[in-house]
Amino acid sequence: MSIDKSEKMVKFGLKASMLPNYINSVIGMNNPNSVGFIPENKTYESFIEKNDNNTYSVKIGFSVLDTVKSLDKAKKIKREQPPLAAKTVQNMIKEDFVKFEKLTQNKIDSDYGKGAYSKLPIKSQFVLQDYVRTGHSNNKSFFDAVVKNDYKEAMKNYIRPGIGQQNEFFKNVMFAGPVDKNDFANTNQIKRFTENMLDKLYPNMKDNQESSGFVANDNARKQNVYEDAKMKAEKGGKADVVAEFTGGELVNNREEEMREEMKKGNNEKAAKIFKEEANNPKNVTPGAASHKKNPLPVAADGTVMDKNGKDTGVKAVPGAGVYDHIKDQYKPGMSTKQVIDMIVKNHKKWKKNNIDDSQKNLMKDIKKMHLDFLEVWVHLVLLVDLLRAKKVIHLI
Repeated sequence: MSIDKSEKMVKFGLKASMLPNYINSVIGMNNPNSVGFIPENKTYESFIEKNDNNTYSVKIGFSVLDTVKSLDKAKKIKREQPPLAAKTVQNMIKEDFVKFEKLTQNKIDSDYGKGAYSKLPIKSQFVLQDYVRTGHSNNKSFFDAVVKNDYKEAMKNYIRPGIGQQNEFFKNVMFAGPVDKNDFANTNQIKRFTENMLDKLYPNMKDNQESSGFVANDNARKQNVYEDAKMKAEKGGKADVVAEFTGGELVNNREEEMREEMKKGNNEKAAKIFKEEANNPKNVTPGAASHKKNPLPVAADGTVMDKNGKDTGVKAVPGAGVYDHIKDQYKPGMSTKQVIDMIVKNHKKWKKNNIDDSQKNLMKDIKKMHLDFLEVWVHLVLLVDLLRAKKVIHLI
């Protein structure tokens, strides 16, 4: 097996593990608050969203059915669209990904030469696919810059007309800054990931890796596997990895710890944890409590940003609990019982309005190929290469 084939195998597995974060970014752009979801029967109704360029998008779940210029036409499309089951909405997200992945590959290979798409870094593939998804595949300057891996040129042309604040949301999630001096994406990502993983799996074989086709060096071993924490697949939690908050929300980063104490009956300790979180101003999102006037997108690493993409100083870890209108709900002088009653009330509300069941199920489907899978995958690739190098087996 050649190094080229080996790296392609690893790239396939790595892309699968990074896919949930891209899917979450699509959810965060299309419908972060799950508008149209009916908790009682777990279905989604279609809805209309006016765009910045005075067009209207008809959406259902996390997919765009159509974008039209006339509100009357949008209303007609909405009327004709029956509600869809949550499972159907999940399938639509997966089908959309497959469809736009193929369309993007065809476009890049057609415009830049056969095989050009597969040679792009994984992040670049996701980014260009999203521009095709939103109907902006004619932005030649941006596509040229991404294919050439030129971050500065990409920044001159990344704005997509009509999608408003989604431009900054997507940029800050997917390509907030350059890699090294001016690279749009990490062209050595697969090689570095492989070297790092091999060092982890076979710490005593560093000197023998050249025979396997993976030539490592000390600097590469010291580098993080991933170029960007934003692209690392998360293990889940009560707070979406990519979501949208608004002002006046408490981000309780000790939610799991607090819940464990409540399960044990240690309400006094649980209330103490909550109070410590609530009394820390760095855990409360700034500004007005309005998703329309004060949307606060959340990057994949948990950074809560303002509508212009600037860091607010608030960060949500996986598993965080988000309590809205916290100043109305919580006062520092509340008793343990009052705090616990308030927490339980919020938990019941979350359960009743559990709008992310479909998202969680979707993530379960996609996350079947995760980091553990990658370890086995790289292990297999290395083993095949070693056996072939020693002429134990012969492969085409």
